[in-house]
Amino acid sequence: MISLTADSLIVIGFMLFLAVSSIVFAFFSRSSIADKKISKYRSSLFVCDIVTFLSLLYVDYFSKVRVRENMELGESIDLIPRVLQICYFENTGAVWGILKGKSVFLLITTAIIMAICIYVFIKVPADRKYAAFHVALTLVLIGAVGNMIDRCIKQSVTDFIYVSLIDFPIFNVADICVVIGVFLLMILFLFIYKDSDLDFLKPKFIKSLKSDEKTAGK
Repeated sequence: MISLTADSLIVIGFMLFLAVSSIVFAFFSRSSIADKKISKYRSSLFVCDIVTFLSLLYVDYFSKVRVRENMELGESIDLIPRVLQICYFENTGAVWGILKGKSVFLLITTAIIMAICIYVFIKVPADRKYAAFHVALTLVLIGAVGNMIDRCIKQSVTDFIYVSLIDFPIFNVADICVVIGVFLLMILFLFIYKDSDLDFLKPKFIKSLKSDEKTAGK
């Protein structure tokens, strides 16, 4: 059983704050478009985003806690011999150990990524074709926040999943979320969405310029 340390309570409080903030945001978003048929679907999307975010963030944080409480730094436990191990490692860099010792830079970068994700969440239309887009953004946000919590608490990130079969760099649940999220975004941008499907990401002045060009061409 996991004991609730001061750090754990801080993280739980942080997650609750995010949940409450998201629910309040979803409520006001729904109120502002209550006269539209899409309001119910938009609200359900936000609920799914919140549940996914909090669930995987919980798995990421407390899996790291269990490793730190039950293993020595550098200790390894075989799950599948010569294929997959639990190996406790403290990473001062980013995913897969890159940018070691750049904690401040990584925190700033993470904050920017979070701001971009939240901005896109606000802008994305309430349409079923963007459901996968929501999933991808949520996964990226989980990875960013999960590792940011570690860096804020102890200036390093706990990694513990080691695929020894291919000698892959040690990683954690947050890293998995980021990689899957980015991979899914790449598939959506390259093969699924058309340019017009992503118009909501373009600033208003660019849309105005395009509108003026069309008007001038007539």
